[in-house]
Amino acid sequence: MNDDEYTRFVALRDSFRRRVAEWSAALPALADAQRALASDVGDSYRLDTPIVYNRALDDIGPEANISWVVVADNPGKREQEAGMNRYLVGRSGLMAERFFSRELGVDFRREVAIINKTPVHTPKTAQLRKLAKLYPEARPVLEDSQRFMASLVAELQRCFGARVWVMGLSEVRVGGLFGSWQEELVAAYERAGKDYARRLYGYNHFSMGSFSTDLKRRRREGETVEAAVLRIGAENRERILGGSGFTRLH
Repeated sequence: MNDDEYTRFVALRDSFRRRVAEWSAALPALADAQRALASDVGDSYRLDTPIVYNRALDDIGPEANISWVVVADNPGKREQEAGMNRYLVGRSGLMAERFFSRELGVDFRREVAIINKTPVHTPKTAQLRKLAKLYPEARPVLEDSQRFMASLVAELQRCFGARVWVMGLSEVRVGGLFGSWQEELVAAYERAGKDYARRLYGYNHFSMGSFSTDLKRRRREGETVEAAVLRIGAENRERILGGSGFTRLH
């Protein structure tokens, strides 16, 4: 990054940190609601951080070579631990880390910037919907945080000159858990332009073997893994951008 790019990145990072503090202050009973969600599924763990800022962003210095911005769903149990507060450090993150290193030659912890579609923690992503019902006061924050995180995607991409890997497609749709995120993402790329949208790719989750199964099924004979990944990700762009005019750019 040059000086201007790094200055923009720091401003975005600091804004993200401030917004997490504001959202956290606005929802003093959020942790109790999240504990209730865990109890619903018979789970028990120490809840430290109801809304999680990704401290790994603080490790990115001006000399960093970020090749991908990865967008996951929301922080789970491992991510919210007080001693962690980093994204994609659970089982799915470890699978992603191995894949990026083995197949793409990318150091996942040094060359990837990770954000989420919302920083609001739930034990399972699907429980975001239950959280809004159990604690209605959280609904404005769930909405606002999705829109803020979507706006970060293209801005971070511009700072790093990176590709974007959106992890998880099923709830990125009108009426889905991440419908607000999708709506704002489309608006962000309409502002940023097609050159940036062309470098956005979408994939299934690494968890439950969904990504590897889809890659195996759709990879063409003789095609390298990297070539297949980029082609499949581009084909999935239409699902992410919802027919906005940026869908057939590859």
